[in-house]
Amino acid sequence: MFRCSTQPQGVHMVKMADTCSGGKTTESECRIIGSYTRDLHSVFKRYDDHGRIKSCNLRKAFNDLHLYPSYSQIREMVHCAVEYGSPCDADHVTFGEFCVLVDELQHHYDAATPCALPKSIIRNKSASGSAARRSRKESLANFQVFLGGSCGCPKKPSTWRHDVAIPFLKKENITFYNPQVNTWRPELVELEDRAKNVAELLFFVIDNNTRSVASLCEIAYLVGCKRQIIVVFLGFDEAVEEVSLEKTTDREKMDIARARNVLMDIIERNSIPVFSDIQAALRCAAVHLKHGIRVQELSASHGAVPVKYGHALVGEALLKLRESFNSITGNSDGRMSKEDTSFSFEEFCCVITEYKRKKQSMAVSLASKLVAPVSWLLAKLRGSSKPCEVLEEVFDVYLGGSCGESNWREDVAIPLLKREGISYLNPLVTKWSDYLIPMQAAEREKCRLLLFTIADCTRAIGAMVEAGYYIGLGCRVVLCLEKLQPYTTIAGEQMTSTALKDYNRGRVYLSDMASREGAPVFENVSESLTSAVNSIRKLDLALDVK
Repeated sequence: MFRCSTQPQGVHMVKMADTCSGGKTTESECRIIGSYTRDLHSVFKRYDDHGRIKSCNLRKAFNDLHLYPSYSQIREMVHCAVEYGSPCDADHVTFGEFCVLVDELQHHYDAATPCALPKSIIRNKSASGSAARRSRKESLANFQVFLGGSCGCPKKPSTWRHDVAIPFLKKENITFYNPQVNTWRPELVELEDRAKNVAELLFFVIDNNTRSVASLCEIAYLVGCKRQIIVVFLGFDEAVEEVSLEKTTDREKMDIARARNVLMDIIERNSIPVFSDIQAALRCAAVHLKHGIRVQELSASHGAVPVKYGHALVGEALLKLRESFNSITGNSDGRMSKEDTSFSFEEFCCVITEYKRKKQSMAVSLASKLVAPVSWLLAKLRGSSKPCEVLEEVFDVYLGGSCGESNWREDVAIPLLKREGISYLNPLVTKWSDYLIPMQAAEREKCRLLLFTIADCTRAIGAMVEAGYYIGLGCRVVLCLEKLQPYTTIAGEQMTSTALKDYNRGRVYLSDMASREGAPVFENVSESLTSAVNSIRKLDLALDVK
């Protein structure tokens, strides 16, 4: 395939058609263009499965290169590979795709890409709250760890605290607060909040035998508050089959899984590792408390799975490269040709990756000698990474919250906002998937106000988790919380009394978080919309005065 009369020094140009036909060289080896792609291939072949890497091994491959993507980033990468027409199955990436993704993530490391603040931010809480917590310690017993998370039910209580966590903490002489009680009461919310405020470290375990609605919202809120927190998901990839000795429906399993995926992204987007093993998490808790190592700095040597730059969108680099490639493809078989050189997109991914990693002078020399379209596209790719004065898209209101059976957006919100001349972003999609999480987060943060409506005909756990995070972060949030009533049916499924208590408890916790942070809470959609409109009007007026 490569028949190039000029071979620049330092670049290994393999004659693919000749080398691959002999059966001694794998197809991915035929994509090695130079030293950088050779190094990437040495990692790729550790996980090579017939010329591709399974998504379950992709994170390990990145870690081998000292790159630490999040769970959501991996999902987004694989989806974007499939979206542009990857020859792989839906849960794999090819070597060329791997090269592009590695280069893109490495770019964020090299540039130290900051996590931009949402447009809805009111105050930066990076250091807030510490003084208040110190003052509260004077009137409360001092302890180091708050043991939050799954508690179970009276018939089947969670035992991870007494069986595992408490014996470990006692052995390490680490003090703790255990909030687990036999019967939960609303007045316990304030007591638990005071306990969380004085703890040095928040330690949460989410097991697979509880809905943990309130705990999911709490964790999101505490991450937003920039607290030091360790989270353990037991059986994250497994469905919650049974809660309080009651079988969960398929629809409820999906709702719970969605919320946990949303929370996983929120945690890792803030460079906080997520654990699947309690013992490993407890050891890291001891490291944090005894050696002063921040949770975000825990490494693989400590037993953590670190995440760096989890906020960056990586997979879209493949989509942009494919779009650029298609714009200059010269023939019908999907190959880019110029004189005596021809590239498939897979080969082109490797060429671009190699050249982007060369010094500027060498890259220009290589491109000009090899093929003119490469030079053009390389310049275009470099230019896209430079800051430019482009008007950033900003919306007034984000319409977050219940989907499915709830039509509050179409029936009430959108008509009202249109009449008021207020722009909005509607995240509703025909079919939701977890690969959308990073992209929806990026869209959400373009909005000046976040409206979350939690309707009484949906569980909406994922939306509650999102709301908890942005309340904790100090964003401009308006909440509409409708309480679930007895005999409520969701998608034709009648909720049990136990489920009703669990979901309403989550609403109580979320309402309490909002009230503490000064976010308005309503029980009526129209009232919450009026509040949102008034907030936007005040913002516009303040801008006009300036």
